[in-house]
Amino acid sequence: MMFAPDVYGDKLEMINSIIRTHLPVREAVYIEGVLTFKIMTREIKESFKTIYLELSRIGFVPVAQEAEGEVMLKVYPYKAPPRSRSRWPLILFIATVFTVFIDGVIRSGGLGSFPYGRGFWESIAYTVGVLSIIGIHELGHKISARQDKIDSSLPYFIPGIPGVMPTFGAIIFQRGPIRNRDDLFDLGVSGPIAGFLASLLVMVFAFQQAEWVERSVVEDMVRRGLVSYLPSPLIFNLANSIFSTGNLVPIFPAVGFAAWLGMVVTSLNLLPVWQLDGGRIFRSLTGFKHYRILSFISVGILFLTGYYYLSLLLLFFLMTPIDFAPLDTVSPLSRFRKVSFIGIILMVLVTFVILPGPLLSLITPILGS
Repeated sequence: MMFAPDVYGDKLEMINSIIRTHLPVREAVYIEGVLTFKIMTREIKESFKTIYLELSRIGFVPVAQEAEGEVMLKVYPYKAPPRSRSRWPLILFIATVFTVFIDGVIRSGGLGSFPYGRGFWESIAYTVGVLSIIGIHELGHKISARQDKIDSSLPYFIPGIPGVMPTFGAIIFQRGPIRNRDDLFDLGVSGPIAGFLASLLVMVFAFQQAEWVERSVVEDMVRRGLVSYLPSPLIFNLANSIFSTGNLVPIFPAVGFAAWLGMVVTSLNLLPVWQLDGGRIFRSLTGFKHYRILSFISVGILFLTGYYYLSLLLLFFLMTPIDFAPLDTVSPLSRFRKVSFIGIILMVLVTFVILPGPLLSLITPILGS
């Protein structure tokens, strides 16, 4: 990208003052028309955040990169995208409430004697459970974005297909740039952590509402098509050991599927693939090349564990590389956040589900399930 030096206009002296006030500058030059400051230190993380705030107020944005062993801080003109009030977040939310409720009716076996039938209230609980998990997940992103001074939109809920997938989650559009690796990590991890905690609460409620019966009775009901079996994530097995009495097996109402779905989506969303939250998390730790390698490995794991269509879809998206590089690529991820990767990996392990398929059939005898 090349600019004419006069793009900085009468702001040149102000820009120069801001940079030199917060960082030691060896030299200021124009490289391909971009005002570039050669910095004499690598410890720029906190100063860079201050510089970013001050420059953004006058219509510019800094970018810190390392070239030939030297830190280069480039200053680009920047205009924040216009903010507009839209009714689409509300419209899509209402549509999603409808599709989730209808899905709950299907999974509950009908409304019963409306509005007093058990099916109606199960559908209500299911709707609240699903939307709470998604909503709290997005709220986590929203709070993190606000704390890190990143402008973002309201969540756009995506209605799904009742009886198949009630909703395809929600998205928040990021309007502003990400300052450094710490902010990139925080933005990525905040949603999954919030969604996981919400899923835990819904799971506890589901276990409290479950009907506990003999295993032989459940097996007979499965054969007769009265109930369906879903492979459980480890967190469900741990909860079962806490809530179970004797050898009884829980039969969940529809809200149990909401908790199950919340856990599965949490694990999938934490994988370092494409624009999933895990992509941002792992990109904050490593370079783009290694992040791409992790993405293809994750797609392979998804395919082997039964997520055939999802893996093929993500593989298609990976053909068009998308980078999440922050403005400051010089400053490393903080030590606390690096250690936090242990917790992220554990979260994936306790929520991931292997879907029925060739691999599950292969490992079942090994696990002794």
